Amino acid sequence: MVYTRPSSVLYPNVWHRFTVHRHGTTASLRVQDLTEDKYDAALALLSKHFTADEPPCNRLIIPGINKYPTAVAELENLWRKTMKDRLSVVCVEDKDDGSSVLVGVNVLTVVCKDDKDEPFKTDDKIWAKLFGAVDLVGRSVDIFEHYGVDSYLTAYGLVVAPDWRGCHIGKEILKARVPLCKALGVKVTATVFTAAASQAVAKKAGFVDLFEITYEELAKKGFAFPGVEEDTKSSKLMALVIN
Repeated sequence: MVYTRPSSVLYPNVWHRFTVHRHGTTASLRVQDLTEDKYDAALALLSKHFTADEPPCNRLIIPGINKYPTAVAELENLWRKTMKDRLSVVCVEDKDDGSSVLVGVNVLTVVCKDDKDEPFKTDDKIWAKLFGAVDLVGRSVDIFEHYGVDSYLTAYGLVVAPDWRGCHIGKEILKARVPLCKALGVKVTATVFTAAASQAVAKKAGFVDLFEITYEELAKKGFAFPGVEEDTKSSKLMALVIN
């Protein structure tokens, strides 16, 4: 089946509030449901910074993102389609004048045991390499069997605006999955983290390693990303049990 957000779960909703010290002041932030009016801004943030910063994207698409427009279009289509599930979240700053500033985005969806398992297919060779590598790691452990669950929350991208980095925003966005999952009745969240930085953030948020494969080994399986090991040695499937 295709997961549908329960009507009993308030939408939109704020899942987490926190403060950070930045530029000598205290900023108040919240993690809330991504609503349609913020789709374009969220997509723009992902398109500009996720592809530039996250391996293996930045070792394949960048430099010259326009060199592979069809692959970028495939990624953007995945994000936009997933946003319509009404499960993704954004982090925004509360301003004194009542406005809000987009700080981060996490594209989320729920995978169910009864979902039709359709093998990943694409005619675009670049997108096949990008998504295929993530798909391989994601399928390395049967989450349903491992945790004895019928569904779990997963993600297709987490990004924080560059001028907000260093404030532990990523960890706070990941922590917001706990109340979200509790409201949805989902007991596990699992995600493929492809960068050393995001892996460290996930660990701080309580995630544990389920599977790890080096980029050297991925290259042997047909997923080579030249130079990626300068920043990150491996790709990991990590999970957090919701208690």
